[in-house]
Amino acid sequence: MSEIYSDADDCLDLARYLKTQMGRKISFYGSTYQEVISGSYFSDFESKCCHVYGEGLAFYYKFCKEGFLRIGIGSFPLHNNSVGEKLAALSSFYEALSEQYGEPTFFYTIKDDDEGTLSLQWSFANKEEDIQNLRSGNYFDDGEIDELIVIDEPRTQMNSYELNDTTKKFNANKIGIPCGLIDLVNENIDDFVKYKTGKEIGIPEGTKIDGVSVTSFQKKISLK
Repeated sequence: MSEIYSDADDCLDLARYLKTQMGRKISFYGSTYQEVISGSYFSDFESKCCHVYGEGLAFYYKFCKEGFLRIGIGSFPLHNNSVGEKLAALSSFYEALSEQYGEPTFFYTIKDDDEGTLSLQWSFANKEEDIQNLRSGNYFDDGEIDELIVIDEPRTQMNSYELNDTTKKFNANKIGIPCGLIDLVNENIDDFVKYKTGKEIGIPEGTKIDGVSVTSFQKKISLK
């Protein structure tokens, strides 16, 4: 099957849509009429405690409306932003993009990536082929997959205290993240909540999920 390339016209249209949806949270570098769009993302937490026109987080996307949409969030050089902060930024893009394109196909990271980029991709044309190539290591010529999460594929349950699928879907919808990433958010919940909402949030002691008392990071996932 022939390779699908990002399209400058589609990228321009998407830049206009994202700017309408996200406003001052994003700024673009250079022209938005090209095959790879990049810019800065600023969280609610940054806008409250820092200068809104600081560096923020780096983002990029590639887009072909008949083929795929890929969005990545990473750190600028010499910055060491946390996974939770990047997930919060990815959540903001996901909320805007899912309204137009539904659920993404997969999430991935690349080994030895200096920017620590977290990426989501919507595969419109070759979903199963893309997933197979990712798993076999044949998708990228210049990088090796580190972590891959296929969004609609159940993850292996690690212990009896993990949230059930119904609770995960409820929480995922509530906080604005694909259901397949809820466990990753749980692992980085403190920074996720801080950068997603602009403040740290907890809920009262004794709260239970599925009848089980939850730890600090699980409590905060409800965002109550």
